Amino acid sequence: MSTDKYIENIENSMKSGYISMLILLALEKEPANGYKLMKLISEDTFGEWQPTNSTIYPYLSNLTEKGLVEYEEKKTGKRESKEYSLTIKGKEILTKLVEKQQEMNLSLLSMISAVTSIKNIPNHLFNQSFQQNILMNKSDKEKIEIINRRIEMLNLVLKIFEKNKVEMEKKLAMLKAS
Repeated sequence: MSTDKYIENIENSMKSGYISMLILLALEKEPANGYKLMKLISEDTFGEWQPTNSTIYPYLSNLTEKGLVEYEEKKTGKRESKEYSLTIKGKEILTKLVEKQQEMNLSLLSMISAVTSIKNIPNHLFNQSFQQNILMNKSDKEKIEIINRRIEMLNLVLKIFEKNKVEMEKKLAMLKAS
């Protein structure tokens, strides 16, 4: 298998896991039909991912087959739709997935702390709870304040990374020159 193909396979696997997790997280908030689910996910990802029918329904089918999601057929007038919700197994799996995600976030935080020499990077920078979106039920003013604080912190971390990168490049150049 070529390197590019190997990387593509890993990337697709990661995307698949994130998409499934986003669906489970959205359904944890409330049962939803496909359209509402797509809207919830778009809001939860700040518009970064706007799922389409061709993406969401295969995942819903797969999660239903695995027993993580179930649906109830609803009829509104002449229109029928499926309202999806988490099963008990789905809630258990989601809890474990969130724990694993938090462990990975803490590991990433530890690596960033080691590289940047900052010992107390706030956990909340990387540990946004997947179980409860921090912007839910907030006014637009509150959302703006929260997002601005996160941007400030990220800018600080980026400056530190850039400084470390420059220092490493200098060290590398010195080592190569000797």
